Amino acid sequence: MKPLLFTLFTLFTGVAHATDIAAIQHAAQQWLDQSLASSNGVPSYQLSQIDKRIQLAPCKQYDVGLPSGYRLLGNTMLKIQCVEGASWAINLPVKVSLLVTYYVAARPLSGNQELGAGDLSAQQGDLGTLPGSIILDPSQAVGRVLNTAVASGRPLRSEMLRAAIVIQQNQKVRVIFRDGGIEVANEGIAMNNAADGQSVRVRIGTRQIIQGVATATGSVDVSD
Repeated sequence: MKPLLFTLFTLFTGVAHATDIAAIQHAAQQWLDQSLASSNGVPSYQLSQIDKRIQLAPCKQYDVGLPSGYRLLGNTMLKIQCVEGASWAINLPVKVSLLVTYYVAARPLSGNQELGAGDLSAQQGDLGTLPGSIILDPSQAVGRVLNTAVASGRPLRSEMLRAAIVIQQNQKVRVIFRDGGIEVANEGIAMNNAADGQSVRVRIGTRQIIQGVATATGSVDVSD
Protein backbone atom coordinates (compact mmCIF):
# COMPACT_ATOMS: atom_id res chain seq x y z
CA MET A 1 0.00 0.00 0.00
CA LYS A 2 1.11 3.59 -0.54
CA PRO A 3 2.11 5.55 2.58
CA LEU A 4 -0.91 6.62 4.59
CA LEU A 5 -2.50 9.88 3.46
CA PHE A 6 -4.08 11.55 6.45
CA THR A 7 -5.84 14.75 7.36
CA LEU A 8 -5.77 16.24 10.86
CA PHE A 9 -8.47 18.78 11.49
CA THR A 10 -7.17 19.76 14.93
CA LEU A 11 -3.66 19.15 16.26
CA PHE A 12 -2.97 18.84 19.96
CA THR A 13 0.43 19.78 21.31
CA GLY A 14 2.05 18.84 24.57
CA VAL A 15 0.21 15.48 24.78
CA ALA A 16 1.77 13.16 27.31
CA HIS A 17 0.19 9.93 26.07
CA ALA A 18 -0.84 9.41 22.44
CA THR A 19 -3.95 7.49 21.38
CA ASP A 20 -3.43 3.77 20.88
CA ILE A 21 -3.01 3.33 17.10
CA ALA A 22 -4.07 -0.31 17.35
CA ALA A 23 -7.39 0.78 18.87
CA ILE A 24 -8.07 3.07 15.92
CA GLN A 25 -7.30 0.27 13.45
CA HIS A 26 -9.57 -2.08 15.39
CA ALA A 27 -12.44 0.43 15.33
CA ALA A 28 -12.05 0.77 11.55
CA GLN A 29 -12.02 -3.00 11.06
CA GLN A 30 -15.12 -3.47 13.21
CA TRP A 31 -17.00 -0.84 11.21
CA LEU A 32 -15.99 -2.42 7.91
CA ASP A 33 -17.00 -5.91 9.07
CA GLN A 34 -20.43 -4.69 10.20
CA SER A 35 -21.04 -2.51 7.14
CA LEU A 36 -20.10 -5.24 4.66
CA ALA A 37 -21.90 -8.09 6.44
CA SER A 38 -25.15 -7.61 4.48
CA SER A 39 -23.51 -7.08 1.08
CA ASN A 40 -24.93 -8.89 -1.96
CA GLY A 41 -21.67 -10.66 -2.66
CA VAL A 42 -18.50 -11.86 -0.95
CA PRO A 43 -16.72 -8.85 0.57
CA SER A 44 -13.06 -8.37 1.45
CA TYR A 45 -10.89 -5.35 2.18
CA GLN A 46 -7.33 -4.13 2.58
CA LEU A 47 -7.06 -1.47 5.25
CA SER A 48 -4.05 0.85 5.32
CA GLN A 49 -1.89 0.92 8.42
CA ILE A 50 -1.70 4.16 10.37
CA ASP A 51 1.79 5.59 10.62
CA LYS A 52 2.86 4.99 14.21
CA ARG A 53 4.73 8.30 14.21
CA ILE A 54 1.42 10.18 14.18
CA GLN A 55 0.68 11.68 17.58
CA LEU A 56 -3.04 12.00 18.36
CA ALA A 57 -4.60 13.15 21.60
CA PRO A 58 -6.08 10.34 23.73
CA CYS A 59 -9.61 9.37 22.67
CA LYS A 60 -12.36 7.51 24.54
CA GLN A 61 -14.76 6.95 21.63
CA TYR A 62 -14.42 6.87 17.84
CA ASP A 63 -16.92 7.54 15.08
CA VAL A 64 -16.16 5.74 11.81
CA GLY A 65 -17.83 6.41 8.46
CA LEU A 66 -17.35 7.40 4.85
CA PRO A 67 -16.34 10.97 3.99
CA SER A 68 -18.81 12.86 1.82
CA GLY A 69 -18.67 11.73 -1.80
CA TYR A 70 -17.11 8.32 -1.10
CA ARG A 71 -18.73 4.89 -1.42
CA LEU A 72 -17.85 1.61 0.27
CA LEU A 73 -16.35 0.00 -2.82
CA GLY A 74 -13.04 0.02 -4.66
CA ASN A 75 -10.28 2.40 -3.59
CA THR A 76 -12.02 4.54 -1.00
CA MET A 77 -11.53 6.26 2.34
CA LEU A 78 -12.74 5.97 5.93
CA LYS A 79 -13.11 8.97 8.17
CA ILE A 80 -12.24 8.17 11.77
CA GLN A 81 -13.17 10.90 14.20
CA CYS A 82 -12.67 11.19 17.94
CA VAL A 83 -16.02 12.13 19.49
CA GLU A 84 -15.10 11.87 23.17
CA GLY A 85 -11.91 12.93 24.90
CA ALA A 86 -10.38 14.91 22.04
CA SER A 87 -11.26 16.62 18.74
CA TRP A 88 -9.34 15.16 15.83
CA ALA A 89 -10.10 13.19 12.66
CA ILE A 90 -8.08 11.21 10.16
CA ASN A 91 -8.83 9.79 6.73
CA LEU A 92 -7.73 6.19 6.33
CA PRO A 93 -7.42 4.64 2.82
CA VAL A 94 -9.03 1.24 2.26
CA LYS A 95 -9.59 -0.96 -0.78
CA VAL A 96 -12.93 -2.77 -0.70
CA SER A 97 -13.65 -5.70 -3.03
CA LEU A 98 -17.04 -7.35 -3.53
CA LEU A 99 -17.14 -10.62 -5.43
CA VAL A 100 -20.46 -10.77 -7.30
CA THR A 101 -22.16 -12.71 -10.07
CA TYR A 102 -22.82 -10.60 -13.14
CA TYR A 103 -24.05 -11.37 -16.65
CA VAL A 104 -22.46 -11.22 -20.10
CA ALA A 105 -23.64 -12.07 -23.60
CA ALA A 106 -23.56 -15.85 -24.00
CA ARG A 107 -23.18 -15.45 -27.78
CA PRO A 108 -23.04 -12.60 -30.31
CA LEU A 109 -26.32 -10.71 -29.87
CA SER A 110 -28.02 -8.48 -32.43
CA GLY A 111 -29.45 -5.03 -31.94
CA ASN A 112 -33.25 -4.99 -31.42
CA GLN A 113 -33.07 -8.59 -30.18
CA GLU A 114 -35.30 -9.53 -27.26
CA LEU A 115 -33.22 -11.37 -24.69
CA GLY A 116 -34.01 -14.81 -23.36
CA ALA A 117 -32.41 -16.68 -20.47
CA GLY A 118 -30.15 -18.58 -22.90
CA ASP A 119 -28.64 -15.33 -24.17
CA LEU A 120 -27.05 -14.62 -20.79
CA SER A 121 -23.98 -16.22 -19.20
CA ALA A 122 -23.04 -15.82 -15.52
CA GLN A 123 -19.57 -14.60 -14.58
CA GLN A 124 -17.93 -13.63 -11.30
CA GLY A 125 -15.88 -10.53 -10.65
CA ASP A 126 -15.10 -7.66 -8.32
CA LEU A 127 -17.94 -5.14 -8.40
CA GLY A 128 -15.42 -2.40 -7.67
CA THR A 129 -13.82 -2.93 -11.09
CA LEU A 130 -17.08 -3.35 -13.04
CA PRO A 131 -19.33 -0.65 -14.54
CA GLY A 132 -21.90 0.66 -12.10
CA SER A 133 -24.77 -0.30 -14.44
CA ILE A 134 -23.69 -3.96 -14.86
CA ILE A 135 -26.54 -6.50 -14.85
CA LEU A 136 -26.45 -8.46 -11.57
CA ASP A 137 -29.89 -10.08 -11.81
CA PRO A 138 -31.00 -11.91 -14.98
CA SER A 139 -34.56 -10.64 -14.48
CA GLN A 140 -33.19 -7.17 -15.27
CA ALA A 141 -32.37 -8.35 -18.81
CA VAL A 142 -34.63 -11.26 -19.82
CA GLY A 143 -37.57 -10.00 -21.88
CA ARG A 144 -35.89 -6.67 -22.65
CA VAL A 145 -34.55 -5.56 -26.03
CA LEU A 146 -30.97 -4.63 -26.95
CA ASN A 147 -30.37 -1.13 -28.27
CA THR A 148 -27.27 -2.30 -30.14
CA ALA A 149 -25.33 -5.45 -31.00
CA VAL A 150 -23.23 -7.00 -28.21
CA ALA A 151 -20.24 -9.27 -28.77
CA SER A 152 -20.01 -12.64 -27.06
CA GLY A 153 -18.61 -12.35 -23.55
CA ARG A 154 -19.22 -8.60 -23.25
CA PRO A 155 -20.87 -7.47 -19.99
CA LEU A 156 -24.52 -6.49 -20.26
CA ARG A 157 -25.38 -3.06 -18.85
CA SER A 158 -28.73 -1.48 -18.10
CA GLU A 159 -28.28 1.34 -20.63
CA MET A 160 -27.94 -1.26 -23.40
CA LEU A 161 -31.52 -2.42 -22.80
CA ARG A 162 -35.02 -1.13 -23.30
CA ALA A 163 -38.44 -2.54 -22.60
CA ALA A 164 -39.93 -4.74 -25.31
CA ILE A 165 -42.74 -3.26 -27.42
CA VAL A 166 -46.02 -4.91 -26.40
CA ILE A 167 -48.34 -2.80 -28.58
CA GLN A 168 -47.67 -1.87 -32.19
CA GLN A 169 -49.05 1.18 -33.96
CA ASN A 170 -52.30 0.37 -35.86
CA GLN A 171 -52.71 -2.85 -33.86
CA LYS A 172 -56.19 -3.77 -32.65
CA VAL A 173 -56.12 -3.71 -28.83
CA ARG A 174 -58.43 -4.54 -25.98
CA VAL A 175 -59.16 -1.49 -23.86
CA ILE A 176 -60.20 -1.96 -20.23
CA PHE A 177 -61.90 0.97 -18.52
CA ARG A 178 -61.70 0.88 -14.72
CA ASP A 179 -63.75 3.06 -12.40
CA GLY A 180 -63.62 1.93 -8.78
CA GLY A 181 -64.62 -1.74 -8.82
CA ILE A 182 -66.28 -1.55 -12.23
CA GLU A 183 -64.54 -2.76 -15.41
CA VAL A 184 -65.76 -2.25 -18.96
CA ALA A 185 -63.93 -3.70 -21.97
CA ASN A 186 -63.90 -2.34 -25.50
CA GLU A 187 -61.73 -2.53 -28.61
CA GLY A 188 -59.75 0.11 -30.42
CA ILE A 189 -56.77 0.80 -32.68
CA ALA A 190 -53.43 1.77 -31.15
CA MET A 191 -52.05 5.04 -32.49
CA ASN A 192 -48.45 4.52 -31.33
CA ASN A 193 -45.99 1.84 -30.26
CA ALA A 194 -45.74 1.26 -26.50
CA ALA A 195 -43.79 -0.92 -24.08
CA ASP A 196 -45.23 -2.30 -20.87
CA GLY A 197 -46.11 0.63 -18.61
CA GLN A 198 -45.85 3.28 -21.32
CA SER A 199 -48.60 5.62 -22.40
CA VAL A 200 -50.56 4.71 -25.53
CA ARG A 201 -53.30 6.53 -27.45
CA VAL A 202 -56.17 4.45 -28.78
CA ARG A 203 -58.90 5.34 -31.29
CA ILE A 204 -62.29 4.00 -30.32
CA GLY A 205 -64.73 3.91 -33.22
CA THR A 206 -64.19 6.68 -35.77
CA ARG A 207 -63.74 9.77 -33.60
CA GLN A 208 -63.04 9.07 -29.94
CA ILE A 209 -59.37 9.15 -28.86
CA ILE A 210 -58.49 7.93 -25.37
CA GLN A 211 -55.17 7.53 -23.57
CA GLY A 212 -54.19 4.61 -21.38
CA VAL A 213 -51.28 2.49 -20.19
CA ALA A 214 -49.94 -0.51 -22.12
CA THR A 215 -49.75 -3.78 -20.18
CA ALA A 216 -47.49 -6.81 -20.68
CA THR A 217 -50.47 -8.75 -22.11
CA GLY A 218 -50.98 -6.20 -24.91
CA SER A 219 -54.15 -4.65 -23.49
CA VAL A 220 -54.62 -1.00 -22.52
CA ASP A 221 -55.71 0.05 -19.03
CA VAL A 222 -57.73 3.24 -18.66
CA SER A 223 -58.50 4.39 -15.13
CA ASP A 224 -60.83 7.25 -14.24
